[in-house]
Order: sequence, then C-alpha cells, then structure tokens
Amino acid sequence: MTTVVGVMDRPSWRSRTDNIVVVDPGAERLLWVPRDLWCRRLRDRVNSAFAAGGHRALIGCLNDVGLSVHHSLCVSRAAVERVLADVEIEVPVTEELAFWYPLEPTRPIEEGRKIVRFSPPREVLAGERIHQWIGARFAVDEIGDDIERMARQQVFVRRLMETGFDFGRVITDPADVSVSSDAAFDDLRRVKTTWRLETLLDFVPRRIDGKAVLVKGSRRLRIVHAVKQRTPPALARGFERLRAARKRT
Repeated sequence: MTTVVGVMDRPSWRSRTDNIVVVDPGAERLLWVPRDLWCRRLRDRVNSAFAAGGHRALIGCLNDVGLSVHHSLCVSRAAVERVLADVEIEVPVTEELAFWYPLEPTRPIEEGRKIVRFSPPREVLAGERIHQWIGARFAVDEIGDDIERMARQQVFVRRLMETGFDFGRVITDPADVSVSSDAAFDDLRRVKTTWRLETLLDFVPRRIDGKAVLVKGSRRLRIVHAVKQRTPPALARGFERLRAARKRT
C-alpha cells in the first residue's frame, strides 16, 4: 500500500496542498509530486484536489497519472509552523541561490516581495529562513521551477532525518491531521533509514484554462532525482504515537 501526504498551504482545510509526497513502502522511497501537475478529472492542478473533493479526489488524481496511491493524509499548516518554530538546522549549499519571496511567508507574493539569498558552502536555517528555503520558487534573473524547490525540500528533510528529528512532533493534536484511513499510519511507520528521496518528472508544460500546468508526457512517468536518506527510528515512533492519539479521540 502507499500513502500520499500533503501539507496545507493555508489554515483552512479548503486550501491547497502545495507539498505533496507519496510514501511508497514497496519501492522504499518518498516521492515528491509537482504541485502544478494537471488533474484532468478536476480540470485543475493536483494541489487543488483535496480542497475540491477531499481524500478521494487527491488519491484519484494521482491514480489518473499512473501513481498507485491507496491512502491520503493531510497535515495542517499551523502544525508544521509550530514544530519548525524552534528548529535550527544546517544545510549544504552547492551554488549561490537568489529568489523573490513574499514579505512574509503567509502573504501572497503579489502583495510585495523581497530577495532572499543562500550562499555556499552551507547555511544555518531557523525561523523564516526555513520557510524561505523550502518554499521559494521564483528565482532572480533566471527561470525558477517547482522541481528545484522540491530538491531543496529534500535536502531539508534529509538533514532533519540525520539529526534525529522526531516527525511525530508535527502533529500533537488529532485536529491537525485529516486522514482517509488509519492504514495510512501503517505506511508511514514503515519508513526506513535506507529509503530514497525522489522526484516525479517527465511532464510537458502547458497552459490550460489560463493556468500554467504540467501535463503527463507521452512516455511512462519518470522518477528521478534520487537521494539516499538516513531516517532515524524516531520517525516510526512518532507516527505510531499519532495513530494512538487519533484512536483516543
């Protein structure tokens, strides 16, 4: 079985799920899915699927492009912001990076923007700098894309895992999670230190209904950008506690 995990972009459960990762125990990988992936059944991007039709729509959209997904779990933005508030972590930087970013993480970039930079060989991330690292996607003086943003998210997750971060801290209140089935926690508990981090690619950029989207290519979906990862046992323990907390409510 596989489970898709989404992080809400705004406080409401009716907002977008702009971070979408498939937990695949059979392939032993965490698979990042581009948020601009076109969902034909909804005539919208996949990051709008949960808001439009809940877990069934999100799972259905991924199935439509050839991903076998059985369960769905979405985490509130508030829970993620709360647990990252006291995190400080060092990430490697291989080249100078510069992005346009909103004046505040929760504000639209259309309301104002600033330049954020990350310089080699490493950066120490804390507070808003964490959100800039995992969320910035509009590169300065060049074309940026969501693929590069997902690569930075993978670097960040890798460093959290290497430091023994307890992912169970993300959800201390059952109200912070919406899940299609408790079986989703079974998939999450199976994550191991040897799993790969990968990105789903091989899409064709298109403009549909005035939206810039990614449409499944003619070839079989390609999975690349593999990153070897070490995951501490705390990850499995954390999700076990989440499942127990949900059953108590």
